[in-house]
Amino acid sequence: MVRHSVKTVARQTGLSPHVIRAWEKRYQTVLPTRSAGKQRLYSTDDIERLTVLRQATEAGFSIGTIASLTTESVRALLAKSAGGLPRTGGSGRPADGSSELLEPVPKGHSERAEAGMPIGVVDPEMEEIGGYLDGAFEAVMRMDAGRLEGLLERASVSLGQMRLLSDLIVPLVERIGEGWMKGRVKVAQEHVATAVLRTFLGHISRPIALHPQAPVLVVTTPSGQHHELGAIIVAAAANSMGWRVVYGGACLPAEEIASMAIGQGARAVGLSVVHPMDDPSLSLEFQLLRRLLPASIPILVGGRASSAYQSDLDAVGAIRVGNLESLRQQLNRLRGETTGGDTGRG
Repeated sequence: MVRHSVKTVARQTGLSPHVIRAWEKRYQTVLPTRSAGKQRLYSTDDIERLTVLRQATEAGFSIGTIASLTTESVRALLAKSAGGLPRTGGSGRPADGSSELLEPVPKGHSERAEAGMPIGVVDPEMEEIGGYLDGAFEAVMRMDAGRLEGLLERASVSLGQMRLLSDLIVPLVERIGEGWMKGRVKVAQEHVATAVLRTFLGHISRPIALHPQAPVLVVTTPSGQHHELGAIIVAAAANSMGWRVVYGGACLPAEEIASMAIGQGARAVGLSVVHPMDDPSLSLEFQLLRRLLPASIPILVGGRASSAYQSDLDAVGAIRVGNLESLRQQLNRLRGETTGGDTGRG
């Protein structure tokens, strides 16, 4: 039987080695054998199972609730959820008798009612995410880098990478940003969060082996934009999708962004715009960047303040990405245009 190294498994499943080992240790998702040198070796069935589990976590299922299911059972759940939430009985339990927590988590009362779930019942998974969020924000306020990193590590095992980004890290960054604008979060506290998130996200999202023709994404914040947490999230998400990310940090002038993009052969430029929402010089930066960049390099702009500059973005043909799902769709589209559909993950 052919056996594969963790590098091969990471490349073929889209999971980082960190997540593969964490799922293995906590949930026994797969049971690899060992080589004579004690290296983990995985079967083709292991790769298939991990791929299906990744697809399920990206669809909104918690790894903790599906890890004990067979691969075929997880496939069935995915097939059900493709047309909406799984069927449930009056008690909130799916009609096929499986666990009541095996559907993507509804986000509002109306959605819970449509799914047949009791509105008054507290969803343990959402409670868990809320606990992670509150704990992480408290760690930021206390400038406790060790505790923040520990919470993020535990959440990455429980939620999976994409949900970690969308359900925990993005809300955390938004809470930090709101606190900063209201004067409740100090610069030093934000710097602690930035340092921890940069290191943590760089660790869990780093691809093991990039495709030789992996497209390049330059990520930064434009001149006048000093808050880089949003840019760090974009870089991590793109990295996990197999893009070669060139991270420029915060507050780069248009000339430097263009020079970096051209020099690195970038397929696109990603900008994060957080604060302020009424900077007249930012419009000039967008215009200058568009003039300096080749027409073939699109500009993607996201961040909490990006909607305030929609007319400026439209004027230069930039694409606004409102959330991580929108970013994922745009990157997949651009990657398809670059490689003719070859994602480099197979």
